[in-house]
Amino acid sequence: MVLWSRLSRLLVRAIFRALFRVRIDGQLPRSGPLLVVANHQGWADGFLLAAAFSLHAPVRLIADRDGTLGVWWHRVLVNSVGLVIPIDRKAAGADRVALAATIDALRRDEIVVIFAEGQVSRAEASLAPFARGVGYLALRSGAPVLPIWIAGTAELYLRRELRLVVGRARAVSETHATKDATVALARAIHDDLAALAPAWIEPAGPKPLRWLTNLF
Repeated sequence: MVLWSRLSRLLVRAIFRALFRVRIDGQLPRSGPLLVVANHQGWADGFLLAAAFSLHAPVRLIADRDGTLGVWWHRVLVNSVGLVIPIDRKAAGADRVALAATIDALRRDEIVVIFAEGQVSRAEASLAPFARGVGYLALRSGAPVLPIWIAGTAELYLRRELRLVVGRARAVSETHATKDATVALARAIHDDLAALAPAWIEPAGPKPLRWLTNLF
């Protein structure tokens, strides 16, 4: 499973470099534990982040169960790689199974990516408020929180620049996750990420293969 996951991420990296112009501003850590928080603009975000980190570092993505696993071939692909921690966002309360799986992954020194907006914006330079779950995960695990701003993925076409802006990791101490503490930390992490957003000007000119936007 580990070898297949690395090979899959290497393949994604090669495909993205062939189709797009991938740019990383800043230094990505080479190992976990690390809770990565990013904005969510389109289907490419998770693949882009998973492929960007060192192939020797285990990476997991917290993803909506229905959106990620709703199509049979999505399920086959995702389950074969072991990349996704599915979360039920329609549940009446917190998805305790997903939360526990995430904390276990962080305690195994893995890198876990969460899109804390809980939705896909499909718009550049947009960031919705965060639910307190991201604060809960950080406080329960004690893992550093790394904000990464993603630009260019709301609309995809051939040779589109996809940009990752890497921020500074926020140190977090493992402690009891009270409601007030998780809300305050979620807001602070939101501000950390928002501060990374670059000024966005939509490029002019031809946009070949725009159907890539809706590939998944």
